[in-house]
Amino acid sequence: MKQTLTALLGDAAVYPIAELGDRAPHLRPYLPEHALLVTPPTPEAGAEVIACAQRQGWRVLPIGAGTKLNWLGNIPQADILLQTTAWHRLIDHAAADMTVTTQVGIPLQRLQQQLATARQWIAADPLFAERATLGGCLATCSNGTLRQRYGSWRDQLLGVKFIRSDGQIVKAGGRVVKNVAGYDLMKLLIGSYGTLGILTEVTLRVYPLPDAVQIWQLRGEVSALASGLAAILTSALAPARCVLRLEGTGALLLELEFHTLREVLAAGTLGDRLSHIAQTHDLQLEAAAPLGITLNPTPNQVILKIGVPLQEMLPALTQLQQLARKLACECRGEMSAGVGYAYLHGQEKDLRQLILRLRQGLPRGYVTVLAAPLSLKQQLDPWDYRGNALELMRSLKQQLDATGVFGTGVFVGHL
Repeated sequence: MKQTLTALLGDAAVYPIAELGDRAPHLRPYLPEHALLVTPPTPEAGAEVIACAQRQGWRVLPIGAGTKLNWLGNIPQADILLQTTAWHRLIDHAAADMTVTTQVGIPLQRLQQQLATARQWIAADPLFAERATLGGCLATCSNGTLRQRYGSWRDQLLGVKFIRSDGQIVKAGGRVVKNVAGYDLMKLLIGSYGTLGILTEVTLRVYPLPDAVQIWQLRGEVSALASGLAAILTSALAPARCVLRLEGTGALLLELEFHTLREVLAAGTLGDRLSHIAQTHDLQLEAAAPLGITLNPTPNQVILKIGVPLQEMLPALTQLQQLARKLACECRGEMSAGVGYAYLHGQEKDLRQLILRLRQGLPRGYVTVLAAPLSLKQQLDPWDYRGNALELMRSLKQQLDATGVFGTGVFVGHL
């Protein structure tokens, strides 16, 4: 296999996994020792690798910078890890049309810096944004709390190019906002963990950078936070973020971030409206800097993705808070628009109990285990999929990847 791939790409682009050393201990268990890491210099070279893999019966797992390898459901049954980091060219920034077309290997932070020169940005704040590639964020559907105002990756995506399992590069969607031609195939690829194809190029909406940003925090009893949140969601206020946070101390708070004009802030009406809500619902209001959550990946860190109906966000975080205290686990969390993340440390047996009990307590939601030690993931179903679309997913998989080139077993239902 190595000789064949070296003939295609050259010695510098093919590495045995076993020779990479122990650069990232938290990712190491997810790297199949027999596999090869290949870094094709262009999407066309990547397509040649996939065509060769189909002929030879090899299985391929696409990766970006590798920041989320431990989000996989289990050890990938892969012969090749195809890395897209060499595909980092910004193809077209149509500032007047508010779109950008770029290859997917570009680090998201670098792309944001380039867009900022035109006072524009991609309105997304995924985890590990300072190191993750755009393609990796899309493949894992890694969103943040900005989805409250701007929607998810699927809402911002306009067009894609991707490598099919037969090695052909095809496209879906286009480069304009008003585009309804063809099937919405591109949205299937978002969040598919590379099991349907390899993204090579995408077109996304961009937004003007906010003229001014103001952040407020509301603190109080759980019942007061619940009534205050309901009042904000039904008011004329339009926060870019409306985030329920569980702090490391175990305290709950509501954080609001507004993207607006400087004149609006100078008028003070925004603060007056929030003060009225705070007084009405017995909450403490204060201006604040963004809390955010800084992640330093470690072998024992656990990251959960939690989804619940909008009105059940606060009960979900309250349950998480209580379970963490009972099981002596360190815990932080954040939720917005019904979706959020929890960041945990603790003994493996306690973390397992916390996850299982939280799932039982959220019958109308899901608790997906993203990052975790492999030994913990092997004790439970990391995906917690409760829907009825698994057969449909398998049917789509069969149509798009009949020979199983991308069938590495890392996704829901071992797809």
